Amino acid sequence: MFGFNFANHPVFGQKVLCMWEEEDRYRKSEIRLFPGMGANLYSYMVDGIEYLHQAPMPVIGKKFFGIPLLYPFPNRVRNCRFTFDGVEYVLPDNDGGRSLHGLVSDAPFELQTPVVTDDSVSAVASIEIVPGHPLYSIFPISNRLDVTFGLSFNGLTMNFKVTNLDEKKRFPFGLGIHPYFNVHGTKKQVRIQVPAKKWMEAVSLMPTGKLLNLDKGPADLSDPTVLAGLNLDDVWYGMDVMKPMTIYYDALSRKLCLYASNIFTHSVVYTPPFESFFCMENQTNATDCHNLHTKGFVDESHLLILDPGQSITGTIMMKVEPLITG
Repeated sequence: MFGFNFANHPVFGQKVLCMWEEEDRYRKSEIRLFPGMGANLYSYMVDGIEYLHQAPMPVIGKKFFGIPLLYPFPNRVRNCRFTFDGVEYVLPDNDGGRSLHGLVSDAPFELQTPVVTDDSVSAVASIEIVPGHPLYSIFPISNRLDVTFGLSFNGLTMNFKVTNLDEKKRFPFGLGIHPYFNVHGTKKQVRIQVPAKKWMEAVSLMPTGKLLNLDKGPADLSDPTVLAGLNLDDVWYGMDVMKPMTIYYDALSRKLCLYASNIFTHSVVYTPPFESFFCMENQTNATDCHNLHTKGFVDESHLLILDPGQSITGTIMMKVEPLITG
């Protein structure tokens, strides 16, 4: 049986949506969505285990917890600016001379009434950035992001649709998620796997555009790699829709798989050594994708460009499964 209700966030006091799957009064899985804070899906529980770090981060800002949505650009933009189709766009400086993690992670989204069926529950959260919206003055191209959050027998799904609403301008953008995953057990009991093809060379966290073999990077994550000892904030390229990123929780005998559709060509892995969380981020593009695209790194940046009236869709699915060892 699937259902939903509304409650108040324990820290911010604003309305949140809770959606669940239960059987004989046992809640098998549950997600919590905060539409007023960037449509942040801040809780994902399976069999009573919380997989997302949902407390606001006192060091890196109140809006980074759970799963922030990174749009219309993930990660950093060099010098807080880029030029596209002859127009220079100047972005907020929130990272020491760079613009970080998009514009919508604390923006309110409109939430539609959830839909319950025999085998799922889902709700659509949307933001429309058009003249009159506070974010339009920063990125003056009319656009819309719709995200359908769903819970079913297959796990948690996020279906994305981006539409260029502008009548004249092309819309250059990127999209990603930034999930903060909890560490269960010790970091020696957590392994991560990123089946990418290349590592993106970077200087001061900014990709140069060069794609290098995995053995040239700070870690080769193509096989399960112990989290302990990793100190990463890096971009990987060449994700495969048939090969999910995977977190192996040895202490729980569970694994969490992140499946993504083919627009999500990149991944960022963030493993701060002294925190109780880590991040594995499906993204459509490289860090600083607009400027890399301008420099000629078209494939490497994978900047998405929509003509007026055009839309694009993509999907990310999270699924917790038993960890079977040989």
